[in-house]
Amino acid sequence: MPSIERRRWTGAPGASHYFPVDPRTLGWLRILKIGDVELHLDGHRLLIRGTPICLPHKEFVILQQLMNNAGRVVTRRELLDNAWNPDQVDVRNYLEVHIRRLRAKIETDPNKPTRIRTVRGIGYIFDLPQEAKRCRMGLETHRRLASLQDAGSTMGLM
Repeated sequence: MPSIERRRWTGAPGASHYFPVDPRTLGWLRILKIGDVELHLDGHRLLIRGTPICLPHKEFVILQQLMNNAGRVVTRRELLDNAWNPDQVDVRNYLEVHIRRLRAKIETDPNKPTRIRTVRGIGYIFDLPQEAKRCRMGLETHRRLASLQDAGSTMGLM
């Protein structure tokens, strides 16, 4: 049985840093999958419709944050803080360059993005596939109808 070690980070070259691993998670891979985009977090791999795509570290970090927050707008500041550091000033438009490169890799038409969409003046959103949107909208409609029926039955209208 392999041992799990814990070492302190010294910052010195060649120093290693180990964290304990919960034995229940050994052998399981963490994968983010939205539509035909699969991001393998442990293997640092991206698959689009089953085809592996080479992804540099910064693009991987940005895509991971967008996919973790799929359907929600992630601000430019949140993306910059996560991929670089909180003090990073985006003077050279680093973020836009990485987003453009990501779109070139995962979009069918980078000029008309359907996955990573810009929300002007705020940030970016990883859009859910149309089926998932329809299911979510259907669920919300169902909930609204149910609440209206409940309200109507309590007023004696039904």
